[in-house]
Amino acid sequence: MRNLYWLITLVLIASSCNFRKPDLDRVKRTKMEVIDPERHYYPILRGSELTAAFQLYNRGNEPLIIYDVQASCGCIEIDFPETSIGKDDFGYIILDYDSAKNIGYVEFFVTILANTEGDVFTTIKFDLNVVTSPHYTQDYEEIYLQRRKENLGGEVDGDLTQQGYYTDEINGRTIR
Repeated sequence: MRNLYWLITLVLIASSCNFRKPDLDRVKRTKMEVIDPERHYYPILRGSELTAAFQLYNRGNEPLIIYDVQASCGCIEIDFPETSIGKDDFGYIILDYDSAKNIGYVEFFVTILANTEGDVFTTIKFDLNVVTSPHYTQDYEEIYLQRRKENLGGEVDGDLTQQGYYTDEINGRTIR
């Protein structure tokens, strides 16, 4: 029974390892070229999605292997080639950006880990301006009323047109 426990533990540990990342010192290196690695996109409306495709070429003599691609924001989904890219061939890294949680100027960096000569990390960058709809933007009163309704469970007490006030007592004194 004890041997079965160790066998199952060993199988679980082995299956959880990521076999895609080899020892980068032993891998043959190649050259990678990214077409337009730094881009500036036009403004988009908040809540819109943007798809950016970065074309990359293998300019070396060995197959290009992309091990990992990581973005500087969780709002970006990444799709990259899972197989190697042959000599003088190309592939695409596709980034899907969701602007729902951003507003204003945003800048993103995407790091590519590959078997490239020199530095194994290559960085691509894109930026854009996320704008709100010009037709409608909540003002502070609407935001306040919405938060107040949420805090009161959907009910708003009193007449909202009346400008009431409240007092706080600190050390027995009333502050107005």
